[in-house]
Amino acid sequence: MVGGPKKNPPTFGLPHYTTFDDYWLEQDELWEISLKESKKQKDERLKKINDKNLSDMQKRISDNEMAKK
Repeated sequence: MVGGPKKNPPTFGLPHYTTFDDYWLEQDELWEISLKESKKQKDERLKKINDKNLSDMQKRISDNEMAKK
């Protein structure tokens, strides 16, 4: 085998959960964090799109011949 030593992912090793309920409680917490981050990123993308569309619309209005009359 060429290269360095084999690296084990962090999922290998002794589990730090004492009960099945502890495991699912942690998974629920991680899911909640992930969901909040996804919603935040979606809102940021929508705001960026809306800001771009608004600036494009303002540019088109100012370039409009009828608006100048």
